[in-house]
Amino acid sequence: MNHFADRLRRARNLRGMSQSALAKACGLSQGAIANYENKTRQTAKGIFQLAEALHVNPAWLAQGIGPMEAADPVDAPHSTYQLSDPAHASQHGLWPFKNISPDVYWSLSRKERNILEDTMASLIRSFREESAQP
Repeated sequence: MNHFADRLRRARNLRGMSQSALAKACGLSQGAIANYENKTRQTAKGIFQLAEALHVNPAWLAQGIGPMEAADPVDAPHSTYQLSDPAHASQHGLWPFKNISPDVYWSLSRKERNILEDTMASLIRSFREESAQP
């Protein structure tokens, strides 16, 4: 992937996000996202917002430099996500929730997503503790 447009489209698709959901997540317009992906706009003024919303390395997104994965120490204790190619999906699939669409999830703010993730982690711990009791 030699072009910003291709990297943006790939990361967005791997996240299961529509252009509209990405626009909401990063504060840009859906038209701007479409223009980036169609190569109408060659450089993104909102590269850091896009990278944050997609959880990718801004240098990779902008120029193809470095790893695709973001190395954000702020998120490290809260997140174990990895971008994955649908062709190499695990047996659990790419999206674990049948009643919550990726678009809805990714349209939430980072703070709201962190709250959901912390809540899920707490529930999982609780379920594991219950099942370990005799």
